[in-house]
Amino acid sequence: MRTQFALDLRLARKKAGYTQDDIAHLLSAHQSIVSDLEHGKRRPTHTEIIELSLIYGRSFESLHHEVIVEAKEHL
Repeated sequence: MRTQFALDLRLARKKAGYTQDDIAHLLSAHQSIVSDLEHGKRRPTHTEIIELSLIYGRSFESLHHEVIVEAKEHL
């Protein structure tokens, strides 16, 4: 399931000229983790969000929006 966050993440990576392997190396993670994040199969940890924000030089409001919507639905 592709989410807006996943799409934003992939676009940010491509815009920055990185490969998934590059990002995996910077995160000290396996490339499959980056792929899962970009395909919406996995949510990033708080640490990963911060690291990705620093790597790409931007925040990812779409993730926060999705979490808020889910929380509202849960309540």
